[in-house]
Amino acid sequence: MNPHRTDLRHTARQRCKGTALLTVLFTLILALCTGFAVRPAHAEEPDTTTNTDQAAKPGVSITVNSMTPVITPSSGYKLNLTVTNNTDADVDHGSIDALTNFTYNFISRTDLQEWAEGRGQIPLPDLLVTLHVPRIAAHKSVTVNSSLPASEQILKQFNSWGPRPLALDYRSDDGAQTSTLHSFVTRSQDGLQGERTPQLHMTMLMPLTAGDWSLDETTLKALRADRSAKTHASAIAALDSKSAEALRAKDQLMQRFPHVQTLADPQALATLQTPHTQALMQPADFDITRYSYAGNANGYVNAGVPLSSWASSSSVQTLRTVLNDGTAERPVYAMQGVGAWNTEALDTARMQGYDTVIATHDFDDQDDTAAHTGVYRVPTAHGDVTVMATHPMLSQLAAGQATSQQAQAETNTAGRLQRFIAQSAFYQMEQPYQNRCLLVSFGPDSSAANVSTFMGALQEASWLDLTDLETLRASEPYMSGDDAAAAADTTTVDPAVYDTATLNTTLTTLAHTRRDLQHFNTSVLLADGSMPGDSAAQAGDANNTKPGNGDANDTGDANDNATSDDSGDALGALQWSNRWLQAHDELALLSLNANTARSSALTVATQAMVDYLRQGIGLTNPTNVNVVSESASLPVTVTNSLPYPISLRISSRTDSMEIVTSRFVDVNVPPNSEAPATLEIRVSTSGTTVANQELVNHEGVPLSGIHTTTITSSLQISDKSGIVFIIIAVLLGIVGLWRQFHRKKDPDE
Repeated sequence: MNPHRTDLRHTARQRCKGTALLTVLFTLILALCTGFAVRPAHAEEPDTTTNTDQAAKPGVSITVNSMTPVITPSSGYKLNLTVTNNTDADVDHGSIDALTNFTYNFISRTDLQEWAEGRGQIPLPDLLVTLHVPRIAAHKSVTVNSSLPASEQILKQFNSWGPRPLALDYRSDDGAQTSTLHSFVTRSQDGLQGERTPQLHMTMLMPLTAGDWSLDETTLKALRADRSAKTHASAIAALDSKSAEALRAKDQLMQRFPHVQTLADPQALATLQTPHTQALMQPADFDITRYSYAGNANGYVNAGVPLSSWASSSSVQTLRTVLNDGTAERPVYAMQGVGAWNTEALDTARMQGYDTVIATHDFDDQDDTAAHTGVYRVPTAHGDVTVMATHPMLSQLAAGQATSQQAQAETNTAGRLQRFIAQSAFYQMEQPYQNRCLLVSFGPDSSAANVSTFMGALQEASWLDLTDLETLRASEPYMSGDDAAAAADTTTVDPAVYDTATLNTTLTTLAHTRRDLQHFNTSVLLADGSMPGDSAAQAGDANNTKPGNGDANDTGDANDNATSDDSGDALGALQWSNRWLQAHDELALLSLNANTARSSALTVATQAMVDYLRQGIGLTNPTNVNVVSESASLPVTVTNSLPYPISLRISSRTDSMEIVTSRFVDVNVPPNSEAPATLEIRVSTSGTTVANQELVNHEGVPLSGIHTTTITSSLQISDKSGIVFIIIAVLLGIVGLWRQFHRKKDPDE
């Protein structure tokens, strides 16, 4: 109870008596003069000459921290506000009057929107409560609150149910500062006399998915370092502790609010371990609409994302793996991506096993018509698809977005909740005897606190019947057949939304990184796990067991193909190499979801994965080599930290034609070991050159960075002293010949 409650009650009664008479007087006068009604004189309209910046940020602003969303016979009325001084000077003491109109009924959704934006002109003769505001220092805030018990007489003035306008009028005692915030207050049907109309059915959907997946360094190291089948490829992507905890907090809401309908991303189930979910979405929230628009099926397959990876059956299989229950079942619905659910996209979804999809935008604009059931039956080439379209405005509010920038009270959860409650009550009153079911979706980034606040309030909304997804799906469709197909194709989305240029770049990068892994597996790793010359290597054709032949459908967990050794927990070389491809494809699938911001980071992660695998082999070489003869040796060492043997080549080049090395040398290295190799050096002159060595596979694809060795030749055959020796030898030869022809012969010769 507010310490000033006794004064407030007295003030409320006095103001109500005086205000009622004044209101009648003012209303009659203004009706004759201008045709508009006004609030009491103390609630002045802001100066129309105020510039845009000042209007957006007045001298004193009011924020609703919390407010009783639904008034019932037992709820009372609580109000908690923050008042902020945005000026450079202190603001005097003041007060806030919470004003309403007990008998006013909104006549249209435009009426509601204008009031929310501060443009509506509605008489507010009824004072709920006055809150006293202390002095506020410059650029500081104060919090004020009030709590009226359910027995308060002023609350009994709500003698009919429905939404009512609410204005929070602030005035400093010296009159220097005023501010008004428009919101709503809603009375439930409970405790009131009169006939109750049928409830408005509503399904509250909570997508359970995450957007900040990243490469898990621990899993990456385990993939390279050991042969254990316990390391699963699916663990290559992970969430940080904050994101994982946010997922768990939302998952636990099912126990408090059984009516909230959880639609879980299968990739998030492993993080939750014991998921509470009524339904599943497509794996990794894969963007089916963009896939359909791109028309590049081969590009997806080459990137490691075949059709099987995002089929509805894949979602169910993931659920069974997480729950360790081979018979677990949940309905699977396809969530909308960045594009539109036109008939082509719906046919693609149907082909993949999704007979029901969720449309979150650009399908059913109910803001222009009376609220109706958002269910459509659309025929496609592969069968009918049920489209369950979310209500735009209610979903916008539930997802944490204001209905407009001018709706100042909707900048936080409390203000948006007041509007949501009022809007839903208006929809029920708009067509009280029409059987309708609305789908409302929280945003994928909605916090557990936001969802909890809304669900707690909706439980008190007597005009609402909270239903499940299956009930919604079974509802009489608003439109079906050719009419529904025409409605689906009427929606047009700017092609820029699909961003095909970025998509193609992503697919190309993923295809390259996957091809690099395939090359490593086929041209470096000895897939049968044996060294050349071993009897095991001759047991069969190794080409038939090597992974990476372009079949992107090999996306199952490597554990399924594990071969056992004495420990019963080891992979064969083929399964080990396949697991790298599966890990790559896991990242590729996550990078092709509806959130383009995630794709770039995860695409880069696939390249980091390839680089890390290659770092498992290395080359050690001398920095300098001195040569004093025409031939010499350059010793190098190849290291292999992988758990399987490898076969590769050392490539070497020099920048000189007189000092050269062997072009290629083949090397086989046992697992977790090293092997020496020798490069032959040939020298035809003295001098210095640099030899560049790198590791390549047998197809010539580089596997490591370039290592350099400086080769210095001291061979003297071509220097000046050598030339002198040659000249002397020639002269001696000439002298010898001259003597041979000019010497005197002996008589007996």
